[in-house]
Amino acid sequence: MKTGKIKTIVPSRLGSQRVKLKGFRLLNKKPLIEYILDSLLKTTYFTDIYINSDSDLLASFAEKKKIGFYLREPALATSQSMIDDYLYDFMVNEPSDYLAVITPTTPFITTQELDQAWEYYAKSDFDTLISGEEIQKFCFYRGETVNLSRIGQLPRSQDLEPVVALNFGIAIYDCKKFISNYENLGWGVFTGKLGFFITSGTSNIDIDTEDDFLLAEYIASFKDSGGQQKPEYSDIVKHLIDKNIDPST
Repeated sequence: MKTGKIKTIVPSRLGSQRVKLKGFRLLNKKPLIEYILDSLLKTTYFTDIYINSDSDLLASFAEKKKIGFYLREPALATSQSMIDDYLYDFMVNEPSDYLAVITPTTPFITTQELDQAWEYYAKSDFDTLISGEEIQKFCFYRGETVNLSRIGQLPRSQDLEPVVALNFGIAIYDCKKFISNYENLGWGVFTGKLGFFITSGTSNIDIDTEDDFLLAEYIASFKDSGGQQKPEYSDIVKHLIDKNIDPST
């Protein structure tokens, strides 16, 4: 069972003009970055929280939320900057045993999932844990199959080996091992033994594009309205459902 000091960062760089102030864009009348912060502030394990940014604009926001703020050097916040570099920078300047990196662009990850991620990591022998979505579809890469064979009959999709697509909504690192790997090899994100924490449903929403934001807006509005919708059916089968008759018989 892993024990020790955990620090948590929510990274949010100012970015280029096109993506400027993305974290402050309103999602259903609430700043995007505030969704994940509100979930973090209710967790059991992630209590030492920092916004990691190159912009002082977020310092006042961190103060309002009563969390820490770490001013990232401008050189670590360009479009060419790598995540490995700014994670290493934070780890050596704000020492801890473990670092959790929680992305504000996955706004629907819940407090329960955040705590479950730490509990899963703490009980494991993983050095690094990264969240992702299991995709059970017919996957090809450069024309070659990934999780199926082209020889023989097409399998049922439910029998396919799931492919994990990382969303990086949650990532947890052993700082000592990350720092050692970075200093010796120049990288750290996939340090050591790698494990995956599987997210599902709306927690898989990762806002990268304008279409992603529009989808998230619909979801946030739906959740705000109570998030309940009774299934409705065509008149072709509705009378059967109303009478509790199995339409396959």
